[in-house]
Amino acid sequence: MNRQKKLYTIGDISEICGVPVKTLRYYDEIKLLVPEKRDADTNYRYYTEDQMLTLHNIRKLKNYGFSLDEVHTLVYESDIHTLKESLSVRLKDIHEKIMSLQDLYNEIETSIARIELHDTKLEEPEIEYFQETGVIYTKRTETNFKSDVLPVCRWFEIFELIRKNRLKAESSIMATYHNPPLDQFLKTDCELEISMAVKDNLQFPFYKKIPAFKAVTAIHRGSISNIINTYVKTIKWLNTNKFEISGPITEEFLMSPTDVKNENEFLTKIIIPVK
Repeated sequence: MNRQKKLYTIGDISEICGVPVKTLRYYDEIKLLVPEKRDADTNYRYYTEDQMLTLHNIRKLKNYGFSLDEVHTLVYESDIHTLKESLSVRLKDIHEKIMSLQDLYNEIETSIARIELHDTKLEEPEIEYFQETGVIYTKRTETNFKSDVLPVCRWFEIFELIRKNRLKAESSIMATYHNPPLDQFLKTDCELEISMAVKDNLQFPFYKKIPAFKAVTAIHRGSISNIINTYVKTIKWLNTNKFEISGPITEEFLMSPTDVKNENEFLTKIIIPVK
């Protein structure tokens, strides 16, 4: 003989399961959780303990990020193998979001570190060792080049290449001068390369690897209109310390107009390969 099921009002279910009455009514409307019994005279809804368990499963799947339509299919129409497949796909989506959020976290953390660098006392030039790096780049001669004007249009070429190809930037925007040292301040034509380091290893027309190298680096604070003073100071320092320039000089724009409006707050890292 079957034991009669104990019935619970919608208010009981709401209190026991922690689900608003409004939500339970909506689930009834969309046939996601239809009450076991409905009083013909009062229209009161009554649920069973089995339906409490179903409601728990619905909330769990919804919390996993499934749509209500997907939840309905998984609860009422799927077997355990379909459930596993759906959960595996969802797990992959979550993993991709976690990795994306981790990249975003690292990017914001790097931005904070650069801002903090602005508030520290800038030391003398120093030696740094750079690992092999992959970059997205463009390179061409700029005529009537002005060293005190940032080549913003060239920057956006790189930004667009990275965006369109869904790449992950690993550095700030960089400018490399394929001319003799300080020529960008003295001549009107400049062989200028604009680049950003990227995480990916690519087969791509605008991608290349820069071999590992040693460099003298210095930080210039403020407008690039007087960055030549930092150049002169840095080159004097490397000459005094008997280093020889061994490659084109690069500027990395740690804090630029893409970050702040006030040019007095700009930070530019000068990177001079040496041997």
